[in-house]
Amino acid sequence: MDKEGLQAELAKWKFPLHFIDFETSAVAIPFSKGRRPYEQIAFQFSHHIVQQDDTVIHAGEWISNEAGQFPNFDFVRYLKKELEKDDGTIFRYAAHENSILSAIYWQLKASNEADREALCEWIKTITKSTGSSAEKWEGKRNMVDLLEMVKKYYYHPMTEGSNSIKQILPAVLNESEYLKNKYSKPVYGLELKSKNFSEQQWIQFTSDKKVKNPYELLPNVFEGRTFEELDQFVVDDEIGIADGGAAMMAYAKMQFTEMSDEERKAITKALLRYCELDTLAMVMIYEAWREWCK
Repeated sequence: MDKEGLQAELAKWKFPLHFIDFETSAVAIPFSKGRRPYEQIAFQFSHHIVQQDDTVIHAGEWISNEAGQFPNFDFVRYLKKELEKDDGTIFRYAAHENSILSAIYWQLKASNEADREALCEWIKTITKSTGSSAEKWEGKRNMVDLLEMVKKYYYHPMTEGSNSIKQILPAVLNESEYLKNKYSKPVYGLELKSKNFSEQQWIQFTSDKKVKNPYELLPNVFEGRTFEELDQFVVDDEIGIADGGAAMMAYAKMQFTEMSDEERKAITKALLRYCELDTLAMVMIYEAWREWCK
């Protein structure tokens, strides 16, 4: 770890800290009328907050689970409500969230939504224009990319060269005594506010005394297939679209498959837990770095 470099980065960040993660899809046959093939669809987000006193809160989430609905504009409306209450630093992991919001910016521009201009202006405050964009901007609250922080300041051989959050998280958990002490107790969803977990113990050990990957503790979204296995189908560390294969397949199933209300609720519950863990993973990485940099 480059401690001095990481300390300099931490000193720039403003509380409360916001950690966000999106689940998205882009398919050949659009899920809703009037949309184009391979158009970006944002159907879910999770949002954690870390306060200056180190309090961790799962502050918000949103998901679209109804068939045939184009969710992007409501997605941005709800995300805006989550993030506009203060001017704290916002974090993403990889470029994906920036790319998705940039794509929705142009979808809004081409729409007839009454609030499209206000939503577009807000998107510009937390993003940076993509390389191919006709307009150029960088928001005053442009999201900080934790993946770039990993690449610059942190390496662990346990990751085997991968920068995926699914590999970084177990490495950090195995090295951080702070995280082991905090999350080995069933405090998550009790002392620490959660929308989808109750008294969750995230630190559990294997027979050789290694910390289990928390993603392995999630229930299967499809019979016989874990999130981790399904995520292997969609992994690209270079462009940052990684770790979302299971969520994309689950969302597609809810769009194209006739199912009971009970099955839809079960898949929705699994997706909410999965996305919440993604933002909690970002929080845990931050917490470990903060303790190591003291």
